Amino acid sequence: MRIRKALYLMLLGGSLFLGGKEVLGAQNVSRITGTYTNMYYNKEGGDVLGEELKIVATQGRRHQGALQFAEGEPGNLLVVNIEVTGDAIRFAVPEGETHAGSFSGTISGDAIHGEFRYANRAVEKVVLKKGKSYWD
Repeated sequence: MRIRKALYLMLLGGSLFLGGKEVLGAQNVSRITGTYTNMYYNKEGGDVLGEELKIVATQGRRHQGALQFAEGEPGNLLVVNIEVTGDAIRFAVPEGETHAGSFSGTISGDAIHGEFRYANRAVEKVVLKKGKSYWD
């Protein structure tokens, strides 16, 4: 009887331990999800300016983002596949888009610091702060 009880407790403890790992893994995935933006309204020109990225978790512990550029008026949303390694973040902006190129940077709890490298060879350094969307 003691052996059964000990075996039961070991199985229960192992299940809780493995389940706890899954919960911790889910926390790591959600750590980077959310909205990052520097978008704002310029009263003087009556323009919306900046960039906004909404990161979501997808299958297989991957991430995608809805990216929007605004240069006077907001552009169409672009879906980008995001690569995250440690605190490094990268994604490509599809060819054929006005802002085609790539983004690389670092992600912290409250911001993404990085740069867009456009196909026309222009480089734009940005800080996208985590928080509410410009559209909220």
